[in-house]
Amino acid sequence: MNLFYSSIAALAILAGFAFFIVLQNRDLWRAEAYREFFLRLVPAIATAVFVAGLPFIMDQARVEDYAVVLLVYLGGAATLTALMARAVAREERRATAAFRKEEYEKAISMYESLIEYRPLPRYYSALGACHDAAGNPHDALEAADQAIKLDSKLGIAYFNRASALFALDELTRAKSDLETVFLVDSNRQLRSAATEALKAFGKD
Repeated sequence: MNLFYSSIAALAILAGFAFFIVLQNRDLWRAEAYREFFLRLVPAIATAVFVAGLPFIMDQARVEDYAVVLLVYLGGAATLTALMARAVAREERRATAAFRKEEYEKAISMYESLIEYRPLPRYYSALGACHDAAGNPHDALEAADQAIKLDSKLGIAYFNRASALFALDELTRAKSDLETVFLVDSNRQLRSAATEALKAFGKD
């Protein structure tokens, strides 16, 4: 019975984790990229299945084997979940890693390849950020414009376009885009970054 309640608690935590994943990927739903959207939920769903099955597995085990069965089951579940998580959006993760390592040309090439396969707004927005970081504001602006054209609620695209506009000395438009970040789909971290950027305008 204790194991049953523990499983229920674990499932509740997983439900919260799944909800967080949904919030992070609402742009995929708006872009009707349903396959990509649900693939990102696969690790959470798979883990939920393993957790839900744990009471049944333990009920079939002998008392003296509980510890071994539990360790093997949970170890296998964790391994399979980790493998599935790594398999999801592998190329996207590699492109993001290249950007974070400041390998901007490599990241640009990878995002361009992703766009050829699936022209998602988030990929255009990321491509714009890469071009901006690489010192190509015109290309960055073009990519961000395309992202916003495809998804007018994508907050990160407005932030990236604002950065490109700032580099092009189009300050009024840049400020407008930063203010728009607060009106569309943006997380707390993005809104904080937009707030800091707007403060810089106030110092000018």
